[in-house]
Amino acid sequence: MKTSSIEALHTMDTTTRVVGLRTADDSGLVATPYPEPRLSWSLASERPGVLQHAYEIQVSADRSFGDAASTGEVESDLVTDHPWPTPPLRSREVRYWRVRVRTDLGWTEFSGPARVEAALLDDRDWTARPVHVPSDRGRTSPGPVPLLRREFDLPAEPVSARLYATSLGVHRTAINGRPVSDELLEPGWTSYPNRLLYATYDVTGLLVPGRNAVSAAVGDGWYRGHLTWHKNRNVYGDTTALLAQLEVTLADGTTVTVATDDHWRGGYGGLLAADLYDGCERDLRLEPHGWQLPGFDDRGWEQAATLPLPTGLTQRAHPPVRVVQIIQPERRTLPDGTIAVDAGENITGWLRLRADGPPGSTVTVRHAEVLDGDGRLLTSILRGARATDQYTLAGGTVELEPEFTFHGFRYAEIDASPGVTIEAVEVDIVASDLRRIGEFHCSDERVNTLYDNVVRSQRGNFLAVPTDCPQRDERLGWTGDIMAFAPTACATFDSRTFLDSWLTDLRIEQRPDGAVPMVIPDVPLGDLPPSDLPFAGTAAGWGDAATVVPAALFDAYGRRSLLGRHYAAMRAWVEFTVDHLDDDGTWSGNAQLGDWLDPAAPPEDPARATTDSAYVATAFVAHSARLLAEAARELGHVDDADRYAALHRRTAEAAWRKWGDHARTTQTGCALALQFGIAPAAERAAVGEALAALVRANGGRIATGFLGTPFVLPGLTSTGHVAEAYQLLLNTECPGWLYQVARGATTMWERWDAIRPDGTIDVEKAGTMLSFNHYAYGAVAAWLYQAVAGLRATAPGYRTIEIAPRPGGTLTSAGASIATPYGTASVAWSISGTTLTVDAVLPPGTTGRFLPPEGWRSTQATSRLGSGSHHMVLHPGTSS
Repeated sequence: MKTSSIEALHTMDTTTRVVGLRTADDSGLVATPYPEPRLSWSLASERPGVLQHAYEIQVSADRSFGDAASTGEVESDLVTDHPWPTPPLRSREVRYWRVRVRTDLGWTEFSGPARVEAALLDDRDWTARPVHVPSDRGRTSPGPVPLLRREFDLPAEPVSARLYATSLGVHRTAINGRPVSDELLEPGWTSYPNRLLYATYDVTGLLVPGRNAVSAAVGDGWYRGHLTWHKNRNVYGDTTALLAQLEVTLADGTTVTVATDDHWRGGYGGLLAADLYDGCERDLRLEPHGWQLPGFDDRGWEQAATLPLPTGLTQRAHPPVRVVQIIQPERRTLPDGTIAVDAGENITGWLRLRADGPPGSTVTVRHAEVLDGDGRLLTSILRGARATDQYTLAGGTVELEPEFTFHGFRYAEIDASPGVTIEAVEVDIVASDLRRIGEFHCSDERVNTLYDNVVRSQRGNFLAVPTDCPQRDERLGWTGDIMAFAPTACATFDSRTFLDSWLTDLRIEQRPDGAVPMVIPDVPLGDLPPSDLPFAGTAAGWGDAATVVPAALFDAYGRRSLLGRHYAAMRAWVEFTVDHLDDDGTWSGNAQLGDWLDPAAPPEDPARATTDSAYVATAFVAHSARLLAEAARELGHVDDADRYAALHRRTAEAAWRKWGDHARTTQTGCALALQFGIAPAAERAAVGEALAALVRANGGRIATGFLGTPFVLPGLTSTGHVAEAYQLLLNTECPGWLYQVARGATTMWERWDAIRPDGTIDVEKAGTMLSFNHYAYGAVAAWLYQAVAGLRATAPGYRTIEIAPRPGGTLTSAGASIATPYGTASVAWSISGTTLTVDAVLPPGTTGRFLPPEGWRSTQATSRLGSGSHHMVLHPGTSS
């Protein structure tokens, strides 16, 4: 570490600026959980061909940088994931940093400063202890939501204040009656016995000199509420609790700390029950008026009791859950007086109402994704989830919305007592507030609708954890679903910190033998799957989330530190699969879920797919071995890289020997053989033709389940069968992506045939496993970005980019953009007569290449691209 900046500046680049300074923390909070935060930035320039060759980072205790420590010149063409260059931050410590880079023209000016503040980094920093209402402990059924409060005095003007807060359960915390944030369902869902997240809030503006009050309501949430279709309760504990520590610095330089302890008081109010699956029940007549404000008489409340400090306290580093959109629904009154609400799309969230009525009158809101044959809510497919919010009014006009719950629905019904007027209805859409980074469009509005449906399903299921569905009594972090969807997820929303957090829990929950539970966080599921074979406690394709998701994150965001953080879990999973290989090198001895929900599988047994589940399992062993070998090479683990590359080759050869003929008979079999390197190089063309022939023979209808679908279109285009790929994409018959669109889908379905061609729903046949918001089949969007539009990363984090559109079908234009770590990359193409035009933009710091589609000849002299804008004109013919 050097303590002075570089002196010799031979040239300056005045055309390029360093912008977008950021750390690995994406929480939006005032502090970071990392004592050595990783540093990233982007470049901005109107000049083409900008490349970074080196950087200098300065770190200072203040914005003047008078005492700055410097890295000196560091050779690097990367803008992401650079190490913290000074000693680790201490708890509460504040530092400023800035950066400049050397480009092909010289040094830029220093960027503006970025501030970084450390959260509480050690358990010894916590004087607070979790507190709960003693009478609430031990409940085995939903009950009143506990309220906790504490008053305190500030003898002088507060100039700085931090609130560190979390809960066992989910909390809503306020100071002097004002919420400390707009975040919902905090602290989310993690492996609570091992890792509990907290948040750091700047609450300076909420405090006043003199008397103040801090308060919180703490709902059951995932900690104590219902989980899984077994409706298990108290999975993590039999009481909720609040952990909060308020640290205030006053104008006179003194400090005041208010921490949860046995001086707090606890009671109950009008929120009589709140459950994630069932909804909430609120009686506004029972609300204790003024309980969040100073001066409230809480002498009748209980003295709070304390609990030990939880294990694994760390600040959240990913975005919170909040209301991300508000839409105005359609509403009409049914003959029986019920108000029917149509949100116009399938969403995750709730209804917010404005109602007026006499004391004791009631309003009940029920939710469903679809309607039955009579036009009423079809709730049987919600199984054990009541999905109902109930309100008892105190008289007068009031705004109503549920708390500590959420619903998956498009339709709702509002039943109100006589004398109640529903004056307004709006739909609040709730999700983890990830930044949208990807866009796609094309000339076919049906495909645009399909893409929009994928986006909605990701938004609706990325809520604290990546869930399978948001509506029924499940809503779990199924590993197989996110394994299939991860590349699409990473291109559409900035999923880096969200999935990094989830992978942290995967690493925690991973069994000692390397097995990965079916859901993360891990909760008891009962017997899975139905088979005479022994079940290994995990399944191929599902456990492979341990390798596929970190690889997808690295490809999308280029952060080597993230890959290293999850390498041990990747390796442990692959070693687990190795231990289960038979003597012939295949994984054949365990029950598997296989190509789940293959459209040809019996509805009552979705694991009985047309592709041999043992072949699928063995193919995934090979796939994960190759991903692990690539990760090992990236991280410098040379011996591991060689070992797992050899494992990939052996396993692929074993799979081909045993199932080569079988693989050619199914779409999934061919797709995995092509995309996982199972088919020998000499056989790839034949397998590609077999896959294309299967698509043609099936009339363009898809024949893959969860594990085959992400790979079937890439398998076709990688072997030159673009026409058949578009035949699959544009097919409107069942099963197919556009069949769902034609049936009015606004999100992705769990089953290809969830609604039959005649518009009816066979609930009995589906066995109530029938979700209309399941993102797995939305994995198609990765192919829309990469092949239809032609925008693909060829180095981690889009350091190098391939522009390779593959026009086909009836499409006459398409385009995509992705906000990469370097900046926004985009491509758009259109065909007019015999001319194909392609426009591409590469952000500063990147390079790329252009690959014309087959049958088109480019007038451009070179295929190499630098940063900036590019316009290519092509005509029919063969490129030289």
